Amino acid sequence: MTQADLSPIRTALDAGEFARAQKLLADLSVPPSAALLELRARAAYGAGDLEGTLTAYGDLYRLHLEDARPHDAAFAAVMVGMYLMMDTGLMATVRAWLSRAERLVKDAPDSPVWAWLAAVRTYERLMCGDMPGTGQWAQRAIDGGRIHGLTPPSIIGQVALARVRIHDGYLDEGLSALDDVAVELSAGKLDPLTSGQMWCELICAMQWIGQHDRAEQWTEAMERWRQGAAFGGLHGRCRVHRAEIMRLRGPCDAAEQEALQACEELRPWMRREFGWPLTELGNARLRKGDFAGAEEAFLAAHQNAWLPQPGLALLRQAQGRVDEAYSMIRSALDHPVDIPSKERPPSGGLQRAPLREAQVAIALAAGDADTARTAAADLAEICQGQANFPQCGNSNFPTRLGLLVK
Repeated sequence: MTQADLSPIRTALDAGEFARAQKLLADLSVPPSAALLELRARAAYGAGDLEGTLTAYGDLYRLHLEDARPHDAAFAAVMVGMYLMMDTGLMATVRAWLSRAERLVKDAPDSPVWAWLAAVRTYERLMCGDMPGTGQWAQRAIDGGRIHGLTPPSIIGQVALARVRIHDGYLDEGLSALDDVAVELSAGKLDPLTSGQMWCELICAMQWIGQHDRAEQWTEAMERWRQGAAFGGLHGRCRVHRAEIMRLRGPCDAAEQEALQACEELRPWMRREFGWPLTELGNARLRKGDFAGAEEAFLAAHQNAWLPQPGLALLRQAQGRVDEAYSMIRSALDHPVDIPSKERPPSGGLQRAPLREAQVAIALAAGDADTARTAAADLAEICQGQANFPQCGNSNFPTRLGLLVK
């Protein structure tokens, strides 16, 4: 099969016509080749067929092994791991594929495959809460990307390393690094998948620390990029971030509609993280006073193995079910969520802070001033370690916190 035979398929893919590309691929009656399988993987992902993407890369892996091309097989294994990580959160399977890739290139430490492998390992570690491991793999991705002229692994490593710095309390350093990455993304020189994922990462990092002004600005930049560039699950991820900003800024009706559309767009792709957009839908409905709708969304998030807190606890408080709210928020603090996700802090004070803020209000409603003081004191300590954390910049919070601690 010649490149000319594949040209119509590439043209369809470049135009975002993924269903058409899949039809063209299905009409071909030729043995699978490496080029054909790569196109099949790309078309499947754009069309919302995650399993088709994983199958194509798995077939590519086996094809390269049969042809005695271990480095190419390792790269295909890394791609299986990357797509599994992005959309399923099944970390045991991700680690198995990455370990297989490592074995194939263990005797070639200078192989460019290591740059990609390090980039995926970086986020496997981040999503599992191993921040030291994240930093080590991120630096390896940066170094490998620069040595081999591979911009995507290098950018992925830079973003992850910045998030580690933020998590560790070095906010100015982390934010400055993210601003540098945002400039690179704005230049439009990266492939769409890497660009979309890294825009999402930037905004997630801003949401971690409540830098909503910054998050809003980068969300607007991501929205401009999204038009005509985003594909696959990237559209839906963009919408969740827009919904978050709309909920905070208003109007909540618009935030709800954006969250609803995000849920629809993410349904074909997300597996374990589908509770994220559902939780944002619940938050928007709670903010607008639609308690029944909020409960429906929060419970759906819970059914998707997601912990929709502190939103569900705050809903119970608003419904007058204070004892339930009190128990829920305490349980969320005592048993931190361990679902792999890059959408929220994996551990530490950043993960705990929104729960503590909710606990202050719920404990006061329950008449438990001691618990409210304890929660407020912990939140104050988190603020001291995270200089720009949202509650520290909230004009109402310091006064309330000071009164409670006293």
